[in-house]
Amino acid sequence: MVSSIRMGGLVSGLDTESIVKSLMNARKAPLNKLLQKKQSEEWRRDQYREMNALLLDLRKTTSDIKLQGTYLKKAVTSDNGAIVSAIQKGTPSLSTYSVEVTSLSQVAKAASVKFTTAGLADSSTAIGEAFDFKIGTTTINVTATDTISSVLTKVNDVSSTTGVTASYLQDDKSITITTTTSGASTAVSIGLVGADFGASNKLNLSVGTIDSTSETFTTDSGSQLSKDATAGTVKINGISYNVSSPTFTFDGVEFNMKAVGTTTVNVKADEDAVFNSIKGFVDKYNEIIDKINVKVSESKYLDYKPLLDEEKESLSEKQIEQWETKAKSGLLRQDTMLNSALSQMRQALSTKVTAAGVDSNFDTLSEIGITTGTYSEKGKLYISDSKLREAISQNGSKVMDLFTKSSSSTDATTKFNESGLAQRLYDQLNTSMSKLTEKAGSSVSLSESSTIGKDLKRIGIDINKWETRLKNIEDRYWKQFSAMETAMSKANSQSSWLAQQSG
Repeated sequence: MVSSIRMGGLVSGLDTESIVKSLMNARKAPLNKLLQKKQSEEWRRDQYREMNALLLDLRKTTSDIKLQGTYLKKAVTSDNGAIVSAIQKGTPSLSTYSVEVTSLSQVAKAASVKFTTAGLADSSTAIGEAFDFKIGTTTINVTATDTISSVLTKVNDVSSTTGVTASYLQDDKSITITTTTSGASTAVSIGLVGADFGASNKLNLSVGTIDSTSETFTTDSGSQLSKDATAGTVKINGISYNVSSPTFTFDGVEFNMKAVGTTTVNVKADEDAVFNSIKGFVDKYNEIIDKINVKVSESKYLDYKPLLDEEKESLSEKQIEQWETKAKSGLLRQDTMLNSALSQMRQALSTKVTAAGVDSNFDTLSEIGITTGTYSEKGKLYISDSKLREAISQNGSKVMDLFTKSSSSTDATTKFNESGLAQRLYDQLNTSMSKLTEKAGSSVSLSESSTIGKDLKRIGIDINKWETRLKNIEDRYWKQFSAMETAMSKANSQSSWLAQQSG
């Protein structure tokens, strides 16, 4: 807020505004450094968080390949898919299953009966007469102004009590009443209240019983009812089983019976799935370490400091973007935490696994066809597709042990050596991510307990102090210039008076 005692150079003719601004610019140097430091720390915090997000992405992929289930995927095929198809649902214990379908099961369906209406143009035409009918023990009241639609609404409103629903098809002007339960063993009756359903029975309803067990409606020969579920019969490896559904699971395999006949279902390791999981991990690993290596190797441009607000006023958006790109560059150059994370990742994947049961011929990545590039490539991995596929095909369990072994040792070194490669890397990523979070915090947390968060808080306090101090200094300058203007005004007045007296 401008002080009320401020007075421009009305008497002296000086550009007081410019003079004070120049004086203040010199005084603002410490505040400007704090503002630039604050911006740099915010950028650095954000870049740490970006690196942490990359490690999280790698950890998700690593989590998959440290699980044995990834290496136990099976390819299940049927010699005749028209009879039986199959997929893996668990861990099959056999490599082949001889399957003979002797009878197919039938799934239970709701029972229904259809009545063709008479003398009504559509579902919105008034019935023209009143009558009542019963579904079970529930009475449905029909008035002369009711339509098919309104009658069906009344039926459906009490379906929870009666156990049936009703629908209308305009194409053949039919009302269908359907039971709400599948394969019901009890019957639902449609009965009368009074002499009949109406003088002309325009709804064409009949007295009778919907019974899914007997598959009949007693007075409607055109009805089509569904029956209860029936068991199917299948022989697997010579042993007969009754199944209630065409689809059933046996010994970790889901079978889907389609027709009577005989076929063989084959089960073998899904080598392509294992190969793709490992290859996907290697690709993700290379992608992440490349991005981190780029970040710790960025050039630093010392002449490009964060722009102050007044500096941005004279620049275009494109110029600001170009400037800030250079100002942000190199903030994490040779960062010790990130370099340590990279080093530990390389160590996790390059050190032999010494866990009990791990074959010494399959205790490193190189022995399954995965090697490290040159020193200048900073840990990049390369896959020999043929060698990796051969290892998976001929020694699948040993490849699984190399990645998934875990150790119960409480000694850190022993646990590291005995753990599989994926387990090691997963643990190391957790450690690195915790350190980065401690340093820079998390974008999803409101707490600023991180190291950088605390630094930013201290810088913010210092900025507030300097802003208050500079305001006081600026007010003092204005008081001094205002006092000078006042003194000169008085001196001019006195000179004018003396001149008048001498005249």
